[in-house]
Amino acid sequence: MENFIGYIFVALTIGGFGYALVWQIRDTLAIKRTTRWETRFDKRKLAGHYLMVIAFAGFFGSYLLNVAVGTLSHIRTDTVQHALINSNNTAFACSLFLAAFLVSKFMIVPKEEEEQRLLKVKI
Repeated sequence: MENFIGYIFVALTIGGFGYALVWQIRDTLAIKRTTRWETRFDKRKLAGHYLMVIAFAGFFGSYLLNVAVGTLSHIRTDTVQHALINSNNTAFACSLFLAAFLVSKFMIVPKEEEEQRLLKVKI
């Protein structure tokens, strides 16, 4: 019974990460459509969102590989841990891609537009 609950949790996690990746891609495409390319803020915002999509896709792919290697290690323990793609490498890749995602989200993408600080009312 414990294995069944674990598999349900992993399946829900994969579904959640997949949905978040689709949402991130939609958000990036919406930002690309509305960007005017006039200020440095626009270029930095779009580049940050592109990096977030790439990092999240890499995290999702390495997470799927980690789940596949973990599932395969129960079936054939002798061949999986000696391969090039093993549990340690995929966990390290997950960590690197997650760090790249967090850096791009909190350090590259600006918080607010520079133009919003100015008054838009003509006096």
